[in-house]
Amino acid sequence: MKLWQKISAVGISILLVVVIACCTLLLLQAKESIVRLSMEQVCAAQKNLISSFEQMVQYYLDGESNPAAVRSGIVYCFKCFADAGSVLIGGDGTLFSAVRVAPEEWLPIESGDGQALLLEVIDGRDVLIVGSAVVLLDERYIVYTVQDVTEVFDSIDVMTWNFVWIGGTGALLGTALMILLVRRTTKPLAALKASTKRIAVGEYAERAKVESGDEVGELATDFNVMAGAVQAHIADLEDRAKRQQLFIGGLTHEFRTPMASMMIHSETLLSADLRAEEAQNSLAHIHAQCRWLEQLTQKLLSLITLQEHTQMLAESMQALFDDIAESMIETLQTRRTPLVLDCAIDTLCMDYDLMKSLLMNLIDNASKASAPGQAIRLRAYDNILEVRDDGRGIAQEEIARIKDAFYMVDRSRNKKTGGSGLGLALVKRIAEVHGAELAIESQVGIGTKVCVIFSDKR
Repeated sequence: MKLWQKISAVGISILLVVVIACCTLLLLQAKESIVRLSMEQVCAAQKNLISSFEQMVQYYLDGESNPAAVRSGIVYCFKCFADAGSVLIGGDGTLFSAVRVAPEEWLPIESGDGQALLLEVIDGRDVLIVGSAVVLLDERYIVYTVQDVTEVFDSIDVMTWNFVWIGGTGALLGTALMILLVRRTTKPLAALKASTKRIAVGEYAERAKVESGDEVGELATDFNVMAGAVQAHIADLEDRAKRQQLFIGGLTHEFRTPMASMMIHSETLLSADLRAEEAQNSLAHIHAQCRWLEQLTQKLLSLITLQEHTQMLAESMQALFDDIAESMIETLQTRRTPLVLDCAIDTLCMDYDLMKSLLMNLIDNASKASAPGQAIRLRAYDNILEVRDDGRGIAQEEIARIKDAFYMVDRSRNKKTGGSGLGLALVKRIAEVHGAELAIESQVGIGTKVCVIFSDKR
């Protein structure tokens, strides 16, 4: 055998061994990472569900002695946060289930406070079950989250076959080139090997350098496409978990003001002897708040998950201002912070419910920052919506961060007032959807002005 044949044979053998080994390692690492991230996502979602569920039960049912009321309240609280994969098991059996699978048969929860996890093939589908025990009002309940992860495994299989095809094609081309240009092709293959190792250990942003236009260069390009697909899929899983957490927190944040208003009116109906007209007005107010909460829930889900576009219509600004003033009257009267309206715009192209949420968040923040007797001004002029207060103000170094989700300037004060650090994050997101800019001016001890500036007069 001639020398070039020996060198080519050795080189081809080494190339095949390296490519197969690296591809196998990369695929195994990618599969493990994707499955692990899917499991972490479901576990995190269940923890968030249990946390919100526990807090709501503690808040609404603490001290309740009627067993029927406790059972109904617990089911109601769970439904508020449950999704299509949530299951609640109580002493009497299944209290709520949105799935066809009976998770307690596959993953019994005997004792302990930790999460139990099972990945099983059920009826031909890959199903991930996470279960936890929780004690509420001295009663033990089991919360399950059931997630169909068949698509995850299908995507792994597709990625595997695609990579087999790409790797096989590249190996054949590399063999032909190795015979002709064995010395020249060894360097790019070494670089490719180094890239696969870095990606295999979790550096998914790593890409192989394409230094030539031959088959080895094409192999590096195909490899980068595959690595980009893996990175995008992992990023999508992480983003999905973050959006779900933000949606749950956003709903909790937005429920405070209308729920407080409905509580006041319902307590009045229960405890006071009202005239028929007054009682009808209170019921109408409660009904209006319930309808708005339903609409806002759908809008926030659309907004945060980006599943559909909001619908912009020309709406009356004066009608919006009057609606906001009526919705927040109890809250502002309780804090003794009057609201002054100044509307110089007839109509504005917007999503009514989202813009109402935006302005109510700003007014609520301004009211919290104001002392009793200090007025809050809501203005509409030119292409600007403005909320101004004469409250405690915000330090300059805090302004750049207050629009971040879950960031709170004064955590002790926000804890007393029920803040979650999501208000301005949602305000910023709603403004972005409307193509508007959020500008904040504030001085400590003087007050704060927040402007929503639209790009045109719309």
